[in-house]
Amino acid sequence: MIMDTQGKSVTTGVLTVAFIGLGRMGSGMAGNIQKAGFPLVVYNRSAGKTEPFVAAGARAARTPRDAVTGADIILTSLIDDSSILDIMTATDGILAGMSHSAIHLSTTTISPAASTRLAELHRQHGSQYAATNVLGRPSAAAAAQLAALVAGESTTIERCRPVLEAFTNRIINVGENPADAARMKLTINFFLAGLIEAIGEAYVFAEKHGLVLDIVRQLIVDQVLPNPAVREYAERTANRRYDDAGATLSTGLKDLNLILAEAGAVNAPLPLAALIRDHMLTALAHGQPDQEWCISIEANRIAAGIG
Repeated sequence: MIMDTQGKSVTTGVLTVAFIGLGRMGSGMAGNIQKAGFPLVVYNRSAGKTEPFVAAGARAARTPRDAVTGADIILTSLIDDSSILDIMTATDGILAGMSHSAIHLSTTTISPAASTRLAELHRQHGSQYAATNVLGRPSAAAAAQLAALVAGESTTIERCRPVLEAFTNRIINVGENPADAARMKLTINFFLAGLIEAIGEAYVFAEKHGLVLDIVRQLIVDQVLPNPAVREYAERTANRRYDDAGATLSTGLKDLNLILAEAGAVNAPLPLAALIRDHMLTALAHGQPDQEWCISIEANRIAAGIG
């Protein structure tokens, strides 16, 4: 379920918030929570990063335990699995000071196993946890334009909603299993990594042929990414709907062969293009030349044993 939080109102500050980790993402999120009027306690290993928040009325804590003592909602924005698990169980860590009624929102991109472990630690402690993976860059965090992928008990998420709304423009409930929020974040990051690689290979192809890269960039940004065809391919591949082809697999393979031939002529390796061509050949081997060319992605399903 997706809930739009545009037009959110400023809170009167009923919930006390502790924010741990004031890096590029954390500082933006914490700043918007503070702007929304929540009483705020901040902690960061480098104490200097707390100064702007203290100047605006927050309290700087000496330890994570000090930060969370008395807090209703605790947010962490750290680096990885070990950083969050270590700060949870340290002598002066989160569990040492967290009340049983408090809720922990972990925004760090961590492994599903670590998210499950966090849930177990809170269950043993008697406190509450909602995985809260966020989508967006630091600029989005500063502008309160993040999307939050939340997973946990519905009552826990609802209690946190005013705080979540302070730094997001969308809250996406992915279910009760905290590991699923981590998996959803990894899914999107994987897509972005593939997109970055595709852009990079397109630039190499263009540059090796002496094309103007700024024109290529403009075409990608202004014509390709906003193109309704991108949405259509996302819908088609999700629903495995490959009939009524706008571009057939056969014509798609023709284009990929042309791309790879031109790349080979100037010694420009395009590994992603070669992979796509191989997937197209796999689909052709299954007798699907007249289906929509995005049927090539079925090769991934076949390889994963879910075809």
